[in-house]
Amino acid sequence: MTEQEQDVGAIIEEALRPGAGPEAAAAAHAAFGALARRASGGDAAAHDRYHELLWALHADRDHRSYALRWWIAGAGYAVDEAAIAPVEIGEALAPDAFAARIREEHASRSGLRHPMSVYFFEGAPTLDEFKIYLRHHWHRSRLFYRELAELALSRELAEASVVFRNLYDEGGQEESAGAHPFLLQRLLRHLEVPCGFDDVPELTEARAYLSNRIRCARHPNPAWGLAVLFALEYGTPATHGNIYRLLRRLGVPEEACEFHRLHMTADIEHAEETVSLIAALIRGAEDQGIFLASLRHHRALGGRYFDAIWREVQGEARA
Repeated sequence: MTEQEQDVGAIIEEALRPGAGPEAAAAAHAAFGALARRASGGDAAAHDRYHELLWALHADRDHRSYALRWWIAGAGYAVDEAAIAPVEIGEALAPDAFAARIREEHASRSGLRHPMSVYFFEGAPTLDEFKIYLRHHWHRSRLFYRELAELALSRELAEASVVFRNLYDEGGQEESAGAHPFLLQRLLRHLEVPCGFDDVPELTEARAYLSNRIRCARHPNPAWGLAVLFALEYGTPATHGNIYRLLRRLGVPEEACEFHRLHMTADIEHAEETVSLIAALIRGAEDQGIFLASLRHHRALGGRYFDAIWREVQGEARA
């Protein structure tokens, strides 16, 4: 890490200090944007530091600095978005045709095709190997409720209500003990896998993937966030069904598997509600192109994250 990159963290820390003035905020915004441009330009050290700081801006739960952290992060969002390849589709597709198109996109880029998924769900992995996957599964799942809240913030009531229904289920409905992150935590504690809510993802690939989900949820154009929500919800039943069956094959007791057993079926309805919302909102050719670009970018980041997890798993297999 260079002295310049260390300074960006210090500048942001100063801006977030209680009582800091607008000059400190402006300096943090400018410094973070400059770091994002270096990261986007191929500087590997800047790329790692950028995603470290971006994740910190996202993960901080201090409500007093929420708006400022969003604004500072926005200097990086603009750079990230500019680097995402656009998708030109010509004329806008009719709602049914667009729904069919995005289902095809999902099927062709499914994470179940990744060599790691094939190994776990069709091979003979050990429980220790799968614990590595589950550790990262915690990072990918534990803050999903916050992404739903971010997505709902910028939507009109009729649109937000679809997201709120999803959030209501995610929070355990009337029973907070049944909130989905707590159910996953029950499994991970049984397996002695670290699962704290303040855990920091170790991999840059993880931070890049997770931060993109937040950026998209916050975007004023719903095509960005709905593409990510579609990818997450539409693939959940199949993925979680595979995980549930593997856990049972590995001898994990039924009562510890509730999180994955629930998601084998519960997200089917959420996925269809999301598709209906997409059909209602994403109608123009430009927005449909943005949706497809967001979906492909999300999948690409997810693929790099899976590659990194797979390297960890293979290291465990060789140990």
